Amino acid sequence: MTSKAVLIGVAIIAGGVIGFGYTFLKSSHPDVATLRKNMAGGMMEQCVKAASAAPGISAAQVQAYCGCTTTKLDAALSDDEVKHLVDLEHQGQTGVPPELAPKLDLISNACRKEAQIPG
Repeated sequence: MTSKAVLIGVAIIAGGVIGFGYTFLKSSHPDVATLRKNMAGGMMEQCVKAASAAPGISAAQVQAYCGCTTTKLDAALSDDEVKHLVDLEHQGQTGVPPELAPKLDLISNACRKEAQIPG
């Protein structure tokens, strides 16, 4: 499997855990800024964990890739999409919604290039 394929998978996995911990947050009705902050922290953590296992990628590249992916995804998601993800997680659905998969794929490819990861 190429580094590119692994990182696209990592981005999708990270996207699948976007809602990590949101059930607790949802119960206290936090604002969207708080939801975004917690989403970014969870995504970065899960992305680093998963990307670190990818073959031939340095720790610096992992940090660059995951930081880029987290930042770009946060910027790409509207407030309504963030709320939608929280609602899905609250219902027990933590996978990437099909309508967001194309965004995540584009972001993953751009961040792979930015982190100078071949593939």
